[in-house]
Amino acid sequence: MSGVIVHTIVIETGNLHALADFYRQGLELGEPQATGSDHVGFPLPNTYLGFDKVDKQRSEYPGAVSLWFEVENLEITFERFKTLGAQVKYPPTRKPWGAVLAAVHDPDGNIIGLAQKGTSPHYEFSK
Repeated sequence: MSGVIVHTIVIETGNLHALADFYRQGLELGEPQATGSDHVGFPLPNTYLGFDKVDKQRSEYPGAVSLWFEVENLEITFERFKTLGAQVKYPPTRKPWGAVLAAVHDPDGNIIGLAQKGTSPHYEFSK
């Protein structure tokens, strides 16, 4: 292992508060912390999830970000995102290597991957 960890994830969006609130509700996060009028974010246990306001969307590469979250209850989290209007990429599925995963698209088209805690044998942090 190289000792590299993901420290910060920042998603650029034209819909700063709406997109941050979508993640807040879907992942049951606390209120975001604002840093000026063009950034909000959530300190998570192992990384920082932030959102930067941009004036126009990157129409060339919509959905260019793929974020994966390990969650306590995949079914409940998946259904919560669907209730928030997320488009389903694929429903909860047991993969050949044992992980139980699902994926949806956020309102900007980015992929939100969800992994059931304790089912991803490739990652030490899920044990």
